[in-house]
Amino acid sequence: MIKLKKIKSKKIAYSFVQGRFSTESAGKFQYFPISNWQSEFQIAKKLNFDCIEWIVSDFSNPIFNKIFSQIIKKKLNQNNLKISSISLDLIMDNSLHSLSDAQVEWLAENIKKAVIFFKIKRVSVPIEERCRFNNKDEKKLALKSLEIIYSKLRRYCKICIETDMAPLSLVSILKMKKFKSLGVLLDLGNTRAHGFKIEDYFKLFPNRIYSIHIKYRENSYGKTKVVPKKSFHELKYLLNNIHFLKNLIDISFQTYKSKKNFLNDMKKSIKNFNNYV
Repeated sequence: MIKLKKIKSKKIAYSFVQGRFSTESAGKFQYFPISNWQSEFQIAKKLNFDCIEWIVSDFSNPIFNKIFSQIIKKKLNQNNLKISSISLDLIMDNSLHSLSDAQVEWLAENIKKAVIFFKIKRVSVPIEERCRFNNKDEKKLALKSLEIIYSKLRRYCKICIETDMAPLSLVSILKMKKFKSLGVLLDLGNTRAHGFKIEDYFKLFPNRIYSIHIKYRENSYGKTKVVPKKSFHELKYLLNNIHFLKNLIDISFQTYKSKKNFLNDMKKSIKNFNNYV
């Protein structure tokens, strides 16, 4: 069995994004694996992951239910796993600038309950791809919603945005007084695909990088692929300079997943990742 190698000198949680060990849900590549989440726990432990990045794909996620939360905690304990983070993936199809204040308030309040119950250290909010803002009005609305989430959760966990904005555009948001501890989830694959330099993120705001997504994409908006055996500059740079990321909480595998061979895909990515460590 392939097992993930971890950086011994850093106390970092190693997690996987839910759904990477499951078939697609209703044709969606990344979605909460409602029929297979328990089996994913067992697989993750065998592969040497110690945490889960919990995916919230809609407003009916079982993590919002008290009874289901007890069941989830029991299964986590049985497999010696924790939830390192929550990804508000539902925002990908319900962008921050389109949600009502009532929806955002409800979401933030229920995420807060889950964060406290499971002692979760990080929550990520996507502002990218089909949920990015495209003009000043959308930006104003998106940042208003983000502020609601941030103000509700900042005392209980770290909040970060997962985004495809350029590094300098990110700086303008991170410098806002109302977001003084807001952080960034740095996706290695998206950084590469958009032509951004990973060096710029480390130079501009190393202490605001709270999480890393391990993913490989080809240049110029290329497709996601299995982590390669070599020539993954962003991963090499990360591992050589990770000591600069003083507030890094977790490294999460959001690697390539095919429809039928998703488990083998993850094993290949882990095997090749181990070569870099």
